[in-house]
Amino acid sequence: MRPTSADLRKRVVAARSDGQSMGQIAERFRIPKGTVQNILERHRDAGTIAPKPQNAGRKPAFAGDALRRLEEDVLRHPDATLEELRDRSGKKVSLVAVHHTLKKLGFSRKKNSYVRENNTGQI
Repeated sequence: MRPTSADLRKRVVAARSDGQSMGQIAERFRIPKGTVQNILERHRDAGTIAPKPQNAGRKPAFAGDALRRLEEDVLRHPDATLEELRDRSGKKVSLVAVHHTLKKLGFSRKKNSYVRENNTGQI
């Protein structure tokens, strides 16, 4: 769901300062009363009408230097197991997190080692 536009938020705050009730404002702008309440609470508490930042989801298990070190470790030890890679990384993550990170880096498991997938989809 997209946030309410800044223009509408300004009009809601202006209407409330003119003395209109939340129900009247909701009816006037054809938005839910809960939305009006959220906008007014945000204005009152934070002093802004900007929407709250949306949750971007879970942070990646490996990022930045840790991601680079994992990639280098796989290149040095292509026959390492997921558990060995995780233990050498020093991160407290699940084996699934290591597996998904390797997939994101373009590695796939073939027989006893990890190899990079090529662009044609064949390995």
